[in-house]
Amino acid sequence: MSKLSVVTIVFKDDMELLRLQARSMAKFVDPDAVTDVLLVLNDVDEGAIRARLDEILPDYGPLRPKVRVVGGDELFYGVPRSKPRSLFERIYVDNRHRLPFLAGNGWRGGNGYRMQQALKLASARVARSERMLILDAKNVFLRALDPDEFFDGAGRALALRAKTEPQFHKDWLSESLKVLEVDIDPASIDETITYSTPYPVCRAVMLRVLDEVSVREGSVQALFASKKRPSEFMLIVASCLKNEGNYDRFFGSYGGQHLGLWKGYSSDVIDEIITKAEAAPSVTFGLHRKLLPLLNADQRARIIALFAARELDVTGLFGAHS
Repeated sequence: MSKLSVVTIVFKDDMELLRLQARSMAKFVDPDAVTDVLLVLNDVDEGAIRARLDEILPDYGPLRPKVRVVGGDELFYGVPRSKPRSLFERIYVDNRHRLPFLAGNGWRGGNGYRMQQALKLASARVARSERMLILDAKNVFLRALDPDEFFDGAGRALALRAKTEPQFHKDWLSESLKVLEVDIDPASIDETITYSTPYPVCRAVMLRVLDEVSVREGSVQALFASKKRPSEFMLIVASCLKNEGNYDRFFGSYGGQHLGLWKGYSSDVIDEIITKAEAAPSVTFGLHRKLLPLLNADQRARIIALFAARELDVTGLFGAHS
């Protein structure tokens, strides 16, 4: 059995979901299946997050010795650079937390949504396995993690494909191709690797993207603090198309499904997804915190029962978001 580095980006609003994820991992993740569990901090107040994590770490149970808490400074600094820091990066990236009315909630005052994308890519710098599984705190395990479900015998990540139909997907792809200077018309690309978690990926391609971004933008954190709008996973797609012309070196096709509930889903779609999870659960189930208060009473009861069958109590999530 191959081993994985499991990575979750952590910020203050998802701490209760992280606790649930930790408890699900204690139940469904064999310590021998992972080299390390990385909790990557994405918060302007890292001290407060570390204090809260001290309360959650015991919930990892037998995995606790493999859990590592990593701050953004560790991922972004002390690495070789192709270009020196610009004035923009020194002031607006490294020190945005010091700027009145401009500081965000993410790492060093950056925009939390943007910085988490940079941190996902940069996590490859400290991961201890060549096989990585990137999660958000909303991804809670419903059944046993088998690394061989996510990687084939050649070490390629087995990923879902996504049709380039939503406008946001097209925009991420177009912007990512521009950043890496890939001479391909994005309109000609009908399908890419998925853009959501759980996201299995080879560490080598993540490191390559970091190098390619560094040459053009100075650093990955500077890119995601700029006005450019790529996405972390579409940058990986762009790198594969630029260097290999396809995804075959690093990715195979995943034959299963990843289920979850996201804000914006209609009530009928939510019912359909819950029914699928009840019949054939995916490895993880996504619970987006902003969707929780929007579920009706029947949907909440079914979600509670889905996890209760696995001895996981999610009732506190609904209390926190009701």
